[in-house]
Amino acid sequence: MFKFMKSDPLKKAKKLVDKALDEIEEGYPDYASTAYEKAARIFHEAEEIDFAVKYFREAAYCALESDDHYRGAEMKIAAAECLFLEGRYDEGANLYSEASDHFHREKKSRESNRSLAIAIIGYLGARNFSTATNLQRKAEKRLTEASTKIHANYDLAKLAVTILCEGSEIEKKVFEKAAAGAKPTPAEEVLVNFVINSVRLALDTEVTLDWAGKTQNNVPVKSKIELELQYKCPADVHVTDHRLSLSNSVILSNQPEFRSSPSKEESWLIEFTPVLSGDGVIGPFTITLEGDKVLVHKHSNVIKFNIARAPSDLELLVSPERVSCNLSDEAGFEIELKNNGDGPADNIHIRIELSEGLEISLGSEEKTINFIGSGDRIRFQIYVRAISQGDELVTFHAVDGRTGQEVSKTSMVRVG
Repeated sequence: MFKFMKSDPLKKAKKLVDKALDEIEEGYPDYASTAYEKAARIFHEAEEIDFAVKYFREAAYCALESDDHYRGAEMKIAAAECLFLEGRYDEGANLYSEASDHFHREKKSRESNRSLAIAIIGYLGARNFSTATNLQRKAEKRLTEASTKIHANYDLAKLAVTILCEGSEIEKKVFEKAAAGAKPTPAEEVLVNFVINSVRLALDTEVTLDWAGKTQNNVPVKSKIELELQYKCPADVHVTDHRLSLSNSVILSNQPEFRSSPSKEESWLIEFTPVLSGDGVIGPFTITLEGDKVLVHKHSNVIKFNIARAPSDLELLVSPERVSCNLSDEAGFEIELKNNGDGPADNIHIRIELSEGLEISLGSEEKTINFIGSGDRIRFQIYVRAISQGDELVTFHAVDGRTGQEVSKTSMVRVG
């Protein structure tokens, strides 16, 4: 019967907002900050989270206008906690990062370190691994620049980045010690527990690259390489993101299709093509595995091998195949040496073998060609003189100095 006498909380909050606006107009941002904070807490209790976030941020901005960075940081953290309750970890982590900067400005080292740690954990929970890594580097820089007091939450954040983002292998007991020492607020607890459980699964998850068949230490360029990517996880997960590192000498021939349903174990066959000779490196293959309240960001091993240059394929053509001449006359031959292979031929040794009734009249019996590229050809001529009658033979030999391949061709000279 007395409900009509009770004021509507939201109306009270709106009056506080109006009061804050009046305080700003009169030049009292510190009073405005207090009014905004009271309004934000009413909205929070009424589960009007967006309004609560908005006015906590307004309270922060007014505090900063009064050059009160400590209060500005507290208000941004209050807004971030509201966002965390709705699972909006990326937005909340950004506010924690800003709060850390404000604490740092006020030389509140421990508070700054704690806020940055929660920001890192928030970005991990939002699957924003690159930003989490960058913030970790920022935190390390601050620690080296000043005698910043390390918060227990920072130890957890650092290990989580090391395991999830860098793929490092850490002993479970080391991580469990950091997890046990973490001190989240009630609003942070769901996020922190989520990331802790994800790291635990990451430590028990295996992602491997292996040869699909016999291990090869040496592979020819432009050949096909098949590798198997496999994961094993204690929980049912599926791939939501992936990234592959390759050396410049190798290209991915076919992209694996990560469309399988959640499973504890899965594998894919992946094809690669080496395109340049030298050292070949495939991996690590980084995949993000997600399941029911599970986040696993894991790196595979690295496959290294040597890529041999593509083989040459020499072809020798001699024209004409038969020729007639008189005694003491000369006969000319045109020789064409062609490389049909995918790789170059080096130091090709040419040797001409004559039967007893012939001698070289122009040219030399042996010569060396330094290089013939893939698809290239070289032509040259020789002349022989007949010194006795009968059917005589001219045999041309070509040997690739790199591969040892030998080709030969024989022509007949009929001396009348």
